[in-house]
Amino acid sequence: MSTDLDLSFASWTGIAIYPPGATFGPRAMRDYEFVWMIEGDALYRWDEHSVDAPQGSIVLCRPGTTDFFRWDPTRRTRHAYVHFHVNKTPSDWPKRADWPVVRTFDESDIVLPMFRHLLAWWDRGDPTLVRATLTHLVAAFVTGHVATAQVPATALPEPIERTMAFLYQSLDRDPAAPIAFEDLVEASCVTGPHLCRLFKKVTGHSPAETVRLARLDRALSLVVRSNFAVKQIATMTGFTSPFHFTRVFTKAFGLAPADLRKAVEAGHTPPLSRMLKHWRE
Repeated sequence: MSTDLDLSFASWTGIAIYPPGATFGPRAMRDYEFVWMIEGDALYRWDEHSVDAPQGSIVLCRPGTTDFFRWDPTRRTRHAYVHFHVNKTPSDWPKRADWPVVRTFDESDIVLPMFRHLLAWWDRGDPTLVRATLTHLVAAFVTGHVATAQVPATALPEPIERTMAFLYQSLDRDPAAPIAFEDLVEASCVTGPHLCRLFKKVTGHSPAETVRLARLDRALSLVVRSNFAVKQIATMTGFTSPFHFTRVFTKAFGLAPADLRKAVEAGHTPPLSRMLKHWRE
């Protein structure tokens, strides 16, 4: 667990630029240092070992070693660095001698954005934030848990995708405006009966019910994240009356709008939107 990782900061970090063919070292390391190869390649040596450090990689220099860098012989080298001490590591981590020396990353990984964040806030940010960023950076480097991913979209039949796109665009333009079934059919590019069958099969709701749930989801966000009165929210989201709105809202979310607002203000977690709840299930 990264919560068992205890780090303390050395006194310096920064960015260094070298002309082609420059070298650095040998030096005796007394702490840990990350060296991020922003531009150019390098050869890194420590004690009797050596390894290539290509552009985009991060080198972990460790205390108790004597190390040396030979920077790119054909172009300038630019690298960022940060020094730190490791006081305690999680019990399930490998021994420190077995930690990787060089890892290569790309912009889709979490490590390089965290390194940039660390450089930006090192000497002027909240110390708690800086420590948390460095802790996450070290944990990601050592464990290799660096990848990020796109949030996968739910695969829906094209007529439903087209209908939902039209629905949300319409609500964005005017949340209170009526949305006719004929407009949904036209947006879907299929017949009305076919659209109804698709919606019932995929979502469990008719197109009209889906419109109502989408309105309720918008109302939910206004109930828990605004100071609008319930009557105002009903009007703003296209419901015919506050009484009707309260009835369908309570059926959908288990609490009347006013009661749900009080519960959230008291620290309770608001319910999932009806559309999100369906996609998760």
